[in-house]
Amino acid sequence: MKKKIDINTNQSNFSTLMFKKKKYFKKNQLVVHIKYGIGKYIGLCTLNNNGIVAEYFVILYAKKAKLYVPITSLELISTYTNAINSNISLDILGHKKWLNECNQIKKKIYDIAARLIDIKSNRSIRPGFSFKKNFLNYKYFCNQCLYSITQDQKKSIKEIIEDMSKPIPMDRLLCGDVGFGKTEVAMRAAFIALDNKKQVAILVPTTLLAQQHFDTFTNRFSKYTYVIDVYSRFTTIKSELIIRKKIKNNLINILIGTHKILSKNLVWSDLGLLIIDEEHRFGVYHKEQIKELYTNIDVLTLTATPIPRTLNMSYLGMKDISVISTPPNKRLEIKTFIKKFDSEVIRAIILKELRRGGQVYYVYNIVHNIEEKKKYLCHLIPEARIQISHGKMHSKDLRKIMHDFFNKQFDVLICTTIIDTGIHISNVNTMIIENADKFGLSQLHQLRGRIGRSERQAYAFFLISETKKIHHTAQKRLNIVKSFTNLGSGFMLSTHDSEIRGVGELLGKNQSGHIDTIGLELYKKFLDAAMKNITANKGQIRDDELFQVDKDVDLQLNVSAILPETYIYDVDIRLILYKKISCVKNKDQLIKIKRKIYNAFGVFPDSAENLFSLMRIKLLAKKIGIKKIQFCVKRICIVFSKKNLLNTIWLYKKIVKQPNKWKIYKYKLYIYKCFINDILLLKWIKCFLRSIIENRLRDSR
Repeated sequence: MKKKIDINTNQSNFSTLMFKKKKYFKKNQLVVHIKYGIGKYIGLCTLNNNGIVAEYFVILYAKKAKLYVPITSLELISTYTNAINSNISLDILGHKKWLNECNQIKKKIYDIAARLIDIKSNRSIRPGFSFKKNFLNYKYFCNQCLYSITQDQKKSIKEIIEDMSKPIPMDRLLCGDVGFGKTEVAMRAAFIALDNKKQVAILVPTTLLAQQHFDTFTNRFSKYTYVIDVYSRFTTIKSELIIRKKIKNNLINILIGTHKILSKNLVWSDLGLLIIDEEHRFGVYHKEQIKELYTNIDVLTLTATPIPRTLNMSYLGMKDISVISTPPNKRLEIKTFIKKFDSEVIRAIILKELRRGGQVYYVYNIVHNIEEKKKYLCHLIPEARIQISHGKMHSKDLRKIMHDFFNKQFDVLICTTIIDTGIHISNVNTMIIENADKFGLSQLHQLRGRIGRSERQAYAFFLISETKKIHHTAQKRLNIVKSFTNLGSGFMLSTHDSEIRGVGELLGKNQSGHIDTIGLELYKKFLDAAMKNITANKGQIRDDELFQVDKDVDLQLNVSAILPETYIYDVDIRLILYKKISCVKNKDQLIKIKRKIYNAFGVFPDSAENLFSLMRIKLLAKKIGIKKIQFCVKRICIVFSKKNLLNTIWLYKKIVKQPNKWKIYKYKLYIYKCFINDILLLKWIKCFLRSIIENRLRDSR
């Protein structure tokens, strides 16, 4: 009995319910074919050749040349995501330039892969501390938390505790949007360390955040006798000497500080856990210091928007990653606007917030004339009480300003980016950022995250010059951060940051590298293949074996194998599914996708069944070592690669029995056979390929 499907409902909801309508490719975007290079995707094309219907992914190359890629080979295509310059040249189809560039990059990637494997192996043999969780003590600490934690927080905590329990030092990235509860997760990890008699270091980028963390941790651990202290550039020489002595003698349990914590003069008695907050604010030099000083301890890195380099390291398995994507209850999205600088607009924005009893951040990132900006705003809005804060102020003055602002002693705080990390004042729900085009994507998101920390609607205004034309890259940043206002979008913004800036050299000091040449997605494929190759061959590998990620089975079976438009009319959904189907690695993945499509759209037409049969044949062929399978009229031709699973003794027995139906020439096998229809052809080929695998396995035993 055929399954009844509401087409209108399913076509519109399938992608969001199943795959959240992630568009792999958009029309006119740059893509990379692993064999032919950078081109432009111009759409899907359906061709009918003597009743055989096929759908192709069409790529435009230089000189208006077009490449028609069968939809079963979409795994050879990746998006080109690192183009800062919109005038990227398209490659010439079939030209050797692309292959030469790829070969050079592969050699560099091979070196990087070897270094990454060395880093991972060194980390795995380093002696670490295996933390034990005392269930009753930990439960009591968790019960002191004043709010219910989300499922994402629970999952992240579980992953962190599992890491800490291992004898290998933890290196985990905790990514969660501003206000999503990363600090609570970090405090629970800190408690595990303290309960195991270990010290905890918390590294933060600013003195303001150090003080706030000190207040937060002191309050959270108030029922315990643990000693918590702060160490920053404002620490007096006398206090500094006392802190060093106490740290050395294990008289301080938690030390919260800026980069001064990285000083070699600070000798820990028994450090067990390093927590790095807002890692994007630390440069490569400081990170190298961390590697040098803290090689055998557990490291937990917190961030809302990981820098592209760190994000890529997590993608590649160099860092473990936990993500908190669930927002707190009743949190509203921040309404974001891009406006040209205008005095009347600024006055209206601030007065509107003041009328509802709120306060305002006015971000002005030029310290030397910030006083002039205060005079300007005081004259523009005499009704408002206005103060200033910036990083060059003395710590006591800075603390007093923030204390007064928190207690509503004034209305508008003109500040630099000093507030972009960890400042929580729930009554501030309007932010104005002047010269917003001068800020980075992650920085804009971090700043905007300082507001909207309550149930009240928050507003962010990005002001740009009314006279100067801003750079197209800056405009792109502003448009992206404006469009990503949904809660938990920090991680997504980091991915876009990778696209705009380039992910950079993994092990170098530059944030731009040869990844830009081939795109992030293809780079990851090359690197992953290189690491697997090196591991499998124990470091010994021939040049002609490097990075065989472009191996594809050429199927020329002359059957209609598509998801027809009459079955799935949305071209974006079809493209999503084609990409997923072409990238499957095994039979189970293929069955899972097939089941999802059936549940959404109903019984498959013959051409869709053929598509899945072709992919099953391709999986079997790859496993065997087959380069090509071709069917023409009454003959099947199978071309084997030099390395294959074919049991020649078994095959020769078949040939001897029916010499007129089987012929073999070098690496080509010819089978002469008639088929009534496509289904029987594909079924026979699948059965034959399975028998090759089965007989090879018997022979090997």
